[in-house]
Amino acid sequence: MKTLLTITLLFSTVLGVKDTIYIARFERFVDKFIEKHENFTNEEWEEYIAKYVEFRNEYSELAADMSSEQRDKVTSLQYKVNALIIKHKAAKAFGSVGEFVNEAAGTLKELTEMLKKEEGL
Repeated sequence: MKTLLTITLLFSTVLGVKDTIYIARFERFVDKFIEKHENFTNEEWEEYIAKYVEFRNEYSELAADMSSEQRDKVTSLQYKVNALIIKHKAAKAFGSVGEFVNEAAGTLKELTEMLKKEEGL
C-alpha cells in the first residue's frame, strides 16, 4: 500500500513539474517572439508559427492536468502570440494594421446593412 501511495505521489509530482516546465518554456518562446518579431524574415515567421503550433499541441495534451491559474497563464501567452500573428498577416495583406481595421469595420458595416435589408428592417 505504501508503495502504491509513493508511486502515486511521485507520478503527480512529475506531472506538476512537467506543467511548470512547459509554461516556463512557452513563456521564454513568447518573450523571444515579442522581442524579435519585427525583424523576422518570411522563413523565420514560418518557423516561429510552426513552433507555436507545436506548443499549442503540447498544451492540449497538458491542459487537463493544469490548474486554472496555469491555464490562464498559457491562454494569456497565446493571446499575445495570436495578436502578433494577426498584426503580421494583416500588414502583409493590407499594408498596415490601420488599413486592415478600417477595411474590416467597413465590411462589418456593409454586412450589417445587408442583413437588415434581408430581415426587412
